[in-house]
Amino acid sequence: MATHESGVNYQNLIRDLADMYPFDISEVVLVELVANALDARPTRIAIEYDPIAKVLTVMDNGKGMSASEFEQYHDFAAGLKTRGSGIGFAGVGAKISFNIADRVITETSSDLFTGGSNWHLESNKKLVWEDVQPSHLHEHGTRVEVHFRRDSKISFSSIQDLVLLLRRHYFPLLDSSFLGLYQALKSYTADLQFTINSQIVRSSSIAIDFRLEKVKEFFPEKAGKRIGYGVFGLAPSEYPLGSDMCGVLLCTFGKVIRPDFFNQFPGPLGPRILGVVEIPSLVNFLTTSKTDFNRRGKLREFEALYNPIRQEFKDWLSQLGVEPTQVEASDEALKLERELKKILDVIPELSEFFGFRTKTKTPRIGPDGTVSVVLQEGTEATFPIGPGDAGTGPGVPEPGEEPGQAPVENEEGSEIAKPISRKARRGPKVAFDNVPERVELAWIDGNNIVINSGHPSYVKIHSDTSARRVHCLFAIGSAVQRFLAGDDSGTKLIFIDNMMAAWGKK
Repeated sequence: MATHESGVNYQNLIRDLADMYPFDISEVVLVELVANALDARPTRIAIEYDPIAKVLTVMDNGKGMSASEFEQYHDFAAGLKTRGSGIGFAGVGAKISFNIADRVITETSSDLFTGGSNWHLESNKKLVWEDVQPSHLHEHGTRVEVHFRRDSKISFSSIQDLVLLLRRHYFPLLDSSFLGLYQALKSYTADLQFTINSQIVRSSSIAIDFRLEKVKEFFPEKAGKRIGYGVFGLAPSEYPLGSDMCGVLLCTFGKVIRPDFFNQFPGPLGPRILGVVEIPSLVNFLTTSKTDFNRRGKLREFEALYNPIRQEFKDWLSQLGVEPTQVEASDEALKLERELKKILDVIPELSEFFGFRTKTKTPRIGPDGTVSVVLQEGTEATFPIGPGDAGTGPGVPEPGEEPGQAPVENEEGSEIAKPISRKARRGPKVAFDNVPERVELAWIDGNNIVINSGHPSYVKIHSDTSARRVHCLFAIGSAVQRFLAGDDSGTKLIFIDNMMAAWGKK
């Protein structure tokens, strides 16, 4: 029987892997094992847990691993899955488990490979795995059996605990409406089934299960095409999923990535809000730990998916009487916008984030009368609607600073429609909102940076023009950093907000 030794630095690696997640290690193990099972596109996932022996088993009837995937499964030096290739990455659940486990037994069967391993810690702290013959699989799929150490603390023990964890991390997969969506997208079948200790976890409806009121269903769109499905409403009690979890659960391929309020402030209604939104394309923006979104580099693509959800949520809040921030073009806001444009060369992230510069195809007429198309930075071509034949005008005007005038329609049709080019007003829109209840100095709402004029530190320095300008730029920087980093830096930045609030109150 062949024996293989895992990497010598595995202890540091498994600690680092566990640190990437914002929840308990035993919970990470379960979540990642289920994610790997889902990536195999199964119709059944069976979860078994023996609280006395402290043994967790996750088995699926998916496609199974190939020989090379089975090798990577045990290789700590292997890279994590490429972003967008799935909601988990091979072997992470098993690898992380060795923080609190001493043995993992794995079996897998695919079209071209069948194999198994007994992965365990030896007395000298070496981590080795031995080849074993699968004995539990009778079809394609993978089975992972984790033996937690006797002294380890496990965050679940009962069927009810495991059902709650499934809901918190894979909520859409327990809702019949979302399962229909996954089947239409050819992700999972509508009859995908979970069992826990041989008991079937029934799928039903979020609205029915949680007795939601003011329910709103919607289909986010991009370029006129549906890209997902969402529903939210008000639960009769606060924090219906427990542990202060509320808001709209953003999901991709069934995995809950994060709860979100889209930088709105619902006030006392907040803890009662429960929603689920599934957009498979968000998988392309998952961070390394697959527990939040990475918005850097592809910000505009991310916003094209994120903005429709934000707008639906804002509209729904308005129907409930919670009004969104109104952007006002005050003199102070306009001055701040100009200040931001001045520092673009030093902070290029602002240019990418707000789209200060854009290259648009613009028609140009040459000396010989031929028309060519060139990339013109900062211009936007518009074509007014009016009588006349396109292209019969005297020529294409140069881009101008002032908005063009559309031709006036008359009965003779003498005014011919011609293209008008003009420079688009781009860049951030700065707004102020007086929300003393919010701890944040500022936040991002769409393409608006909203500065909290009710924050204690803003109130304290409001009468000093120079101090107010510095404060606003500082607030804008923290808001953009929080947005770009997602939850990765949220705790640190909230500390800054709290510190400034404490200073403002002194």
